[in-house]
Amino acid sequence: MYQVKNILPDIKPRVIRLPEIKVGCMFRAQKYRSDGTITYQGPWFKNTVLNVGLDQLAEAYNIVPYDNSRSAIRYLNVGTGTTEPAVTQTGLATWLAATNSFYDSIAHDYSVGDVGTSTPCYKSWQATYEFAIGNCTGNLTELGLSNASNSTYYNRQLFRDELGDPTTITVLSDEGLRVTVKSIMYSTLAVDETADGTFDLDSVSTAATTTQLGGNWLTSTSSYNYNMPGYVGGSAGGSNGVVRLATAISAFTGPTSASMQTYTAGNFYRDTDLTWSPGTFVGDWKKIRTYFFYAASFSSYAVFEIELTTAETILDTEEITMTLRRSWGRV
Repeated sequence: MYQVKNILPDIKPRVIRLPEIKVGCMFRAQKYRSDGTITYQGPWFKNTVLNVGLDQLAEAYNIVPYDNSRSAIRYLNVGTGTTEPAVTQTGLATWLAATNSFYDSIAHDYSVGDVGTSTPCYKSWQATYEFAIGNCTGNLTELGLSNASNSTYYNRQLFRDELGDPTTITVLSDEGLRVTVKSIMYSTLAVDETADGTFDLDSVSTAATTTQLGGNWLTSTSSYNYNMPGYVGGSAGGSNGVVRLATAISAFTGPTSASMQTYTAGNFYRDTDLTWSPGTFVGDWKKIRTYFFYAASFSSYAVFEIELTTAETILDTEEITMTLRRSWGRV
């Protein structure tokens, strides 16, 4: 999980690979008339997150369903194509219409998971997109979410029936369409669950553990706190320091500098280079605490804590360099 390689005696560089975050989404469609009559209520069905959708998450987009330029799912698109979804697609097969209007407000939900049962924690956001009556008339077969109208897609799926088979939704001229979207971000661990790993220091394997932290990253209703790995945050040593180091008892210390490496499409991970100049952190290094995305408060939004079984002594003449790798994938 972790790789450490010393280059010079007074510089201690490391590559830290965090547990992968998984993302996914579900849809449910409904037709309505102006008098409030519901003429169709479909089942929940899953989407396919596209490769280009995962690429967006490297550029500080979030997966919160609301009308904001940083949302990867700002628009709902519908179309008439029938091709089965594939991760290599970049949009709908035959686009018809798009909307960034919402019928309701965002509903936030979360679960702390269940330690020891392979049930991870998750954070989710739910909202209903709405096409006004007459705005998407036709035989609809496909839908997808995107950052812009019919552009920069996050996912795609065919409308599905109760059996999971493709279906056609015919929207008449006196009907409108609502699609409820539940966007989900999973960790790989439950809150307070710990996984064993190793630190390779000078080619010697050193035991370490990674613990999933709870806190405001699960419970917050502030959508802007979830811009994904493309965001380093404010000053590297300030509240948005991305990574903090600590001894067993002292407060966590942020780096003196942080910079993003260039993202390569299709990698689904992004690296951040961090430096603690000599004298910034001195003592027995025991812990690393970090979060996966931009957050307004480090202490509240830290997601993972890594602890070395045996502390490593850092002298006041030593500079620490570290590369943090944050990866993500589809459910």
